[in-house]
Amino acid sequence: MYKYLVKPLLFLLTPDFTHRLIIFCGRMAQAIPLIRWMVRKMWSFQDRALQQEIDGVTYRNPVGLSAGFDKNIQLSSLMGDVGFGFASGGSVTLEPRKGNRRPWFHRLPKTKSVVVYAGMPNYGLKKISRHIIKNRSRVQGVPTVVSVAVIANKSTKDAFGPRVSEDLIIKDVKKAVEYIVKHQLASVVEINISCPNAGKEPFIYPETLDMLLREMDDIERNVPFWVKMPHLYDMQQFDSLLQTIVKHNIQGVTVANLVKDRTMVTIKDPLTDEIRGGLSGEPTREHSLELIRHAYQKYGDRLTIIGVGGIFTAEDAYAKIRAGASLVGLITGLFFEGPQLVGRINRELVTLLKNDGFSHISEAVGADLKKKSKKSKKS
Repeated sequence: MYKYLVKPLLFLLTPDFTHRLIIFCGRMAQAIPLIRWMVRKMWSFQDRALQQEIDGVTYRNPVGLSAGFDKNIQLSSLMGDVGFGFASGGSVTLEPRKGNRRPWFHRLPKTKSVVVYAGMPNYGLKKISRHIIKNRSRVQGVPTVVSVAVIANKSTKDAFGPRVSEDLIIKDVKKAVEYIVKHQLASVVEINISCPNAGKEPFIYPETLDMLLREMDDIERNVPFWVKMPHLYDMQQFDSLLQTIVKHNIQGVTVANLVKDRTMVTIKDPLTDEIRGGLSGEPTREHSLELIRHAYQKYGDRLTIIGVGGIFTAEDAYAKIRAGASLVGLITGLFFEGPQLVGRINRELVTLLKNDGFSHISEAVGADLKKKSKKSKKS
């Protein structure tokens, strides 16, 4: 029904309007118990073979919603009904931000991608916290991941002009993270150092990242912290960031964010330079696998890896798991395949595990690299 009826209608609308419409309809739907029950019956699929406890947090399956869709964390309970194992919201800031001038999104149907140029719009943590608390009683065992944007608050920009020092940004981020921890708003806090559509990214270098994470280390917390990684093609720089991260009190890395360098990917649709933003979906898939493999091979014993980028099928998700991801996240796949995708991936993951002789999802994590390691030892 989604492929032949709903999707063609949605794709007649602008992507910005479609996004707002989905958020509005989702909020209405999750307020009605009968609709939530129907959604669970139609789409959700759970199996014990997919359940994991990671860094003290239980995930009923490895498939989560990535940050960037539910910007104000309004749909956590509905995402659980759809069948997600976790739901990431944001990225958020302590104070409200309007984001960039619209349009924020541009579809590339043939490329199976969305160009994103939102600029981190959100209501601010104080208002967002009310949505989280309101939905908390309706969220059934689905961890909420709150992604924090590593950018200055609007008021800080107003006070100090367009050039804001790293120290001031760190202070703003620390306040936001402390607010989340103090008010118990998250099962996991994700520090988003990669904001490819919100200006410069001053913390994608080891020196400045170290400054940021030293301040994060000072925060008393009882939840794990993740760092959302940039989609870098310079593997040396990517590794230098991981080297910095493992020196700090960070439990996981989300690999990786949107592609900024369009020369590195194949684009099948017309796309001019006037349409600004990072690319999601299929263009991110193959290289994100390389980044996941690298992170797992060198730091898999110290960091949980959350693999994102170009997941449209169970095979896509499974490839990331076998490359080293314990959890996977998606957004663009929902737009192109529909909400039933989540349950379908989980159902087919169980089959893929059985076909490979695994009884539990944890056995498949990093299986490709473990297999290579065994071969090299034999030779």
